Amino acid sequence: MIKITVGISKEHIAIKCIGHANYNTCGDDIVCSAISTLLQTLCYSLEELTKDKIKASLEKGEGYIGVYHPTCKSITLVNGFVIGCREVSHTYPDYVQLEIKI
Repeated sequence: MIKITVGISKEHIAIKCIGHANYNTCGDDIVCSAISTLLQTLCYSLEELTKDKIKASLEKGEGYIGVYHPTCKSITLVNGFVIGCREVSHTYPDYVQLEIKI
């Protein structure tokens, strides 16, 4: 199962994705691909479209993105990420767990 935790405050946004969906074999796992694509797109969008201070680590089975003193643009991008993850978790509830901490 992929566990996604998103913490949002005025001072910091922290996103952590841990685990594998195990929906299908490696290379054919559409659930892992969906979450991985959403996380990578968020990371690159934050880097290219904002001037916020970002710390990111994208590894197999574990990803982290931190945004320090997020601007409205970063918050909007993160909200888009959350919407995408929410929809994947609704479609594949046995494979993705999403937790939002505000």
